[in-house]
Amino acid sequence: MLDTLNAAELRRWAMQCAVDADAESCAAEERTRLLTMRESLLALAENADWLAGRHSAPTLRAVAGE
Repeated sequence: MLDTLNAAELRRWAMQCAVDADAESCAAEERTRLLTMRESLLALAENADWLAGRHSAPTLRAVAGE
């Protein structure tokens, strides 16, 4: 499924993970899982942009020098 999603769809899915992680009913373990998924989806979106010849905006991780 992930191989058929474009960068914008991956970013939307990442945003949904962040929203779900911020839900009051979200348990700590689930929150950690969702935030890890968010980071992974954003990385996939950057790679999808790169493969398509586009340059994505720098991530917070890249700006922080990690």
